[in-house]
Amino acid sequence: MTGAIRRKTSKSGLETRNRIIQAALETVRREGLVGASARTIARTGDFNQALLFYHFGSIEELLLESLTWANNIRMEQFASRFEAASSLADLVDLAYDLYVSEVHDYQSALVAIVAGWPAGSEVGQRVMEVLRPWDEMVQRSLRRCLDGSAFVQIMPAHDLTFGLVSLLLGVELNSRFDRNEDRTKSLFSALRSAADTLS
Repeated sequence: MTGAIRRKTSKSGLETRNRIIQAALETVRREGLVGASARTIARTGDFNQALLFYHFGSIEELLLESLTWANNIRMEQFASRFEAASSLADLVDLAYDLYVSEVHDYQSALVAIVAGWPAGSEVGQRVMEVLRPWDEMVQRSLRRCLDGSAFVQIMPAHDLTFGLVSLLLGVELNSRFDRNEDRTKSLFSALRSAADTLS
C-alpha cells in the first residue's frame, strides 16, 4: 500500500502524527532502514503500532512523510542563506555548514531513507520529488552567483547543481561509515580554494 490514508486531523491527531514521525526517524537513525519495522518504530515511540497504520497506512508512507517533514525543517533553516549567497565560495561554505549542521538529529536518517530505495522504483521517484526543491534552490543561487562569469560557459548551472547536490549527498552517505572528519574538511577546503580562484 503506497498511498496515504487522508483523514481530517485534529490538533491531538497532528501531535500523534509528529510523534510517530519522530519515532520513525529515530529508529532509522539507530537501526537503519532495514530495522525500521512497525514493531521497532512503535517501541521507540512507546505507542501501539496500530496507530502507525491508522495515521499513515504503511511503513513506506510513514518513511516518505518523515523524509518530507525533516527535509522541510532543514530547508527552512538554510533557504534564506542560499538566497543571500553572492559567490561560488559562499555556496561552498553553505554546503559545508549544511553537512556539519545540527539543525536536528536526523541527518543520518535522511540519508538512509534517500539511499534506501532504487531511483527507478515508485517510492524512489517520490523520494526524488521530496528532494527536488533543493535542486531548484541551489540552481537559482548558482545562476545568480555565476551571472556574467566565464565559468558558466565551461559548466552550465544545471550541471554544477547536479554535481554539488550529488557531492553533498555522497559525503553525507560516506560519513555514516567513515567518521574521518579530517578528510571531509580537506575536501571542502580544496573546494573553497577552487571557488575563490574562480570567483
